[in-house]
Amino acid sequence: CPIPIPKRLWVSLVTSVGVGAQNRWAELSKKTVHQLVQELTQGRYLIQGKGVFKEEFVTCGGVSLKEVNFKTMESRQCPGLYFAGEILDIDGITGGFNFQSAWTTGWLGGQGIGNS
Repeated sequence: CPIPIPKRLWVSLVTSVGVGAQNRWAELSKKTVHQLVQELTQGRYLIQGKGVFKEEFVTCGGVSLKEVNFKTMESRQCPGLYFAGEILDIDGITGGFNFQSAWTTGWLGGQGIGNS
């Protein structure tokens, strides 16, 4: 993976645009790279129920807070990419804190995208 994203996400992205395991990054056409960018930035994904444990829970880790502009939620590493909610490296007690963090960062990110 040429960019630092989770391996399962990368596999899903390349599979969705038809890139096989035998393909090398340097050999991909500009069209294929563009399709990957489109999938990453504009892909739509269907959520089907709860996880395998049949309950939600919070995980720690995620995008480092140092890499995010908190006025807009825009990535400092990749302009035009915005983060919100549990993708951020924010740990808190399950419940109200995490909901409020998700709502607030989602609102800020939406405002940031709308004003860009």
